[in-house]
Amino acid sequence: MPALPASAVAPALPASAVAPSPSASAVTPTPSASAVTPTPSASSVANGGPAKPVPGFGARPNDGSGVWPDFSNTGYANTPANAGGLGLGKYPGKLTDHAPKMSDTKPLTLRFPDNSVISFKRFRALKIYIYGDNLTFVGCLFEGTNPNDNLVQIYSDTGIKFLYSTFKPSSYSRPPGNNGTVSSAHSKPGTPFKKSWQLATTMKEAVAVMDHNDIWGNAGMEMVTGFPGRPSTWTNNYIHDMADTARDVYHHDGIGPQSEGNGGPMIVHHNTLASVGNTNALALQGNGVYQNIKVTNNYVSGWGYALSIGVTNNARNITVTDNVFSAELEQLYGFLYGNFWSGSARGSTWRRNLIQVRPGDGNSNYSTADHGRYLWPTGSETHTTDYKG
Repeated sequence: MPALPASAVAPALPASAVAPSPSASAVTPTPSASAVTPTPSASSVANGGPAKPVPGFGARPNDGSGVWPDFSNTGYANTPANAGGLGLGKYPGKLTDHAPKMSDTKPLTLRFPDNSVISFKRFRALKIYIYGDNLTFVGCLFEGTNPNDNLVQIYSDTGIKFLYSTFKPSSYSRPPGNNGTVSSAHSKPGTPFKKSWQLATTMKEAVAVMDHNDIWGNAGMEMVTGFPGRPSTWTNNYIHDMADTARDVYHHDGIGPQSEGNGGPMIVHHNTLASVGNTNALALQGNGVYQNIKVTNNYVSGWGYALSIGVTNNARNITVTDNVFSAELEQLYGFLYGNFWSGSARGSTWRRNLIQVRPGDGNSNYSTADHGRYLWPTGSETHTTDYKG
């Protein structure tokens, strides 16, 4: 993939699997994040935050509130009844192995009839190949070990859905350094390189719908960014704890990378995108035109630059609103790569994006005096008034 400038990222890499899994009793389902809207603290309003609350501003993942996507409301063990409106029951308390003798040392090929729904299955392999179009996976576990390569490789023509599923390295049931009270481990290196997996990748033109998934121990989700009438959709996912964060062998991307440009439409709504790392929570890193992309009400913390929406200033119809940019985790550079922002002249909107700061946070560029203030796309400074451009 074309790399971002060397000052911002590591060199690009090619993208060419039984430890115990969390039991159902270990995770207690919580009401959906969208059902709870905390009110910002008084200090946030005093510091210039909006009179109308940004949903979730007063909360953090894994703080017990269940407001943001976290261990309590994502992944297979938290699958509710009727997930995705498919009429299935809730997580039955145990997954069924797809096949006997699955192993990190062997690939696994999955072939399903088009339009199949696959539920409550465990898949473990060196690499998992998926064939079939318009497949829906509900409450499934994808685990393995495949450093510097794909764990999941998808050969679907038009669409694929993953709902309440978990993607993780097979050697761990929880991310190293994350005790379940923080959004992501505050210290490095996370999952070691040799026990990690790098990517899940769509190999054809399938547009993904990703909802309430728990994704960690990797370095990106390289999936199509959508086509007219078929938006790529990312909602309520918990993407956290990237692998091998002490080194720059990996690009540490949350959603992405997408390195060509010419992507969209795309919906990125109400996700937790949190990890220390060297590149982007949303990694749209191409020169071509990105357009019709909505980034709304996400909890974002860490990374190199939190967002990359192209590496030249040519994007159109981009919406970035009501996001909480948290200082919880160390951040290497800033919030928007290159400060590239097309503004209202090209149909783009940046509004109500707030900085959240607490004592002892990892991003030392901000203090509690910045808490509740606005971030603008023009730089990393905080402001008492919202951006108007």
